[in-house]
This record gives sequence, C-alpha cells and structure tokens, in this order.
Amino acid sequence: MDAGSTFAEPRVVKFEDCLFYHVMEIPGIGVTRGHWDLRSQVDDYLGRLSFAGTRVLEIGPASGFLSFEMERRGADVVAVEVSDDPGWDFVPFPDAILAPIYASRKESMRGMKNGFWFAHAAFRSKVQMHYGDVYHLPEALGQFDIAVMANVLLHCHSPVRIIEQCARRARTILIVEMLYPDLEGKSVCRLVPSVENQAWDTWWNFSPEFFVQYLKVLGFSQFNQLRHTQIHRPRAYTPEEDLHLQPHTLFSIVASRPGVTNPC
Repeated sequence: MDAGSTFAEPRVVKFEDCLFYHVMEIPGIGVTRGHWDLRSQVDDYLGRLSFAGTRVLEIGPASGFLSFEMERRGADVVAVEVSDDPGWDFVPFPDAILAPIYASRKESMRGMKNGFWFAHAAFRSKVQMHYGDVYHLPEALGQFDIAVMANVLLHCHSPVRIIEQCARRARTILIVEMLYPDLEGKSVCRLVPSVENQAWDTWWNFSPEFFVQYLKVLGFSQFNQLRHTQIHRPRAYTPEEDLHLQPHTLFSIVASRPGVTNPC
C-alpha cells in the first residue's frame, strides 16, 4: 500500500503461493482446503443479517470467504487486515519462545493474504482492503451499516478497543466467537496464554454476555443471538485432513442501536 493511501492495490499472485483459512469454491480452481468450512451454516454464522445495499466493515478477513459471501449478498465490503510488520498481535512471551515463530507466522500470513487476492481476482470482486492498525482505524474508511468481527477478537490483545472503533463507525455490530459453556451466564473473558501452554496466537475465551454488556455501554440496545456448529480442520494442509474434522459450537451476536430497522 502506498504511503498515505487508505486502500491496498490488488496483488497479482499464483495459486501455488496461497494458503486458505476457509474452505472456498473458487472459479477455475474448485474447492480449496482450509481450516474452517463455513459453507453449510453461513447464514447463522452471519447472524441471518440482510446485506443487500449495505456498506460493511470486516475486521480480519483472512482468505476472504466471508468478504466475498457478503459481497455476493449485495454488500459493499471494506476489509481490514494486519500489516506485514508485525504480522500478528503476538502474546509477548520472551524472545526465546517467539523468535522461532516470527518467520513461519509471517510466511503463513503472506500465504493467506495471497489467498485473499487470488480469490478476489477469480470472483472479480470489488472488496477493498486496508492494511493497518486495527486499534486506530483511519477516518478515511468512512461510515458503515454493519461491522463484522468474525472469530477474530480472541486473537487480539484489546478486543474492547476494536469493538469501540467499529461502534464509532457502524450502526449494527456482528460478533462471532467460540462458545465455552463454562463461561455462560457471566460477563467475562478468560485469558488463554500461560507459561505452560505458550499460546502465542490466542489471547481470550469469551462469554456471550461479555459482549452484550459492553455493547450496551456503547449504546446498542437491540440484540439477537444465534448458535451454530461449524467444521474445523486443525490439519488443513495435509492429505489426512478429513480424518481430523472437528465440529465446534460458536455464537453470533447481532447488536443494533435504537431506531435501526431490524436488519435480520
């Protein structure tokens, strides 16, 4: 992205240089491998929102399955992704733990960004991409009807800051996260990394009530919540991937401000 430019120029990439976080059916390629296959339950994943004629802000698109799906449903989508440097919102473990990880994470993120741009070209998409600091979104992005944070806040050190940034710009918020039954009924988030697990890429587990309480603080008063099961492949890039399918229960929260017509 050029200095001073808000949106990135599309990248021309080769399929063999791509990694796909989501299972996607790409014209001319067919069905890709990917860690998450959202295709059968995407309506519930997206909160059963209507996207026709909307402007959507998406935080953390990865390989872009949701970006292109929302566009297909009639949305004008702006996606925001982490820049190449630092390349991830790392848990600040000592250098002895993180140093061996930096190069591989940068390479995998490069592959996922390539996957986004390959699919972008294949779908002839008009989705716009901003690479930058999600904690300080530029005013040049403008205003939106809907802001989407789909299974991304668990990877961010300050999720409330991101929600606040989105709430300043959107009338409706969609948040998707993993469901942890032991947290239900309490407005809490739980720290994931420890000395023992050395989880450098994931910060939090959340309860649905955590988001509802905070969104009320930000002025949202209309809520809808859905639960759904999605398929995860933890070994997405090995020939044995279908042996490792894992269903996970997630929740989608749709929050709107007073006076917003029910978007569902």
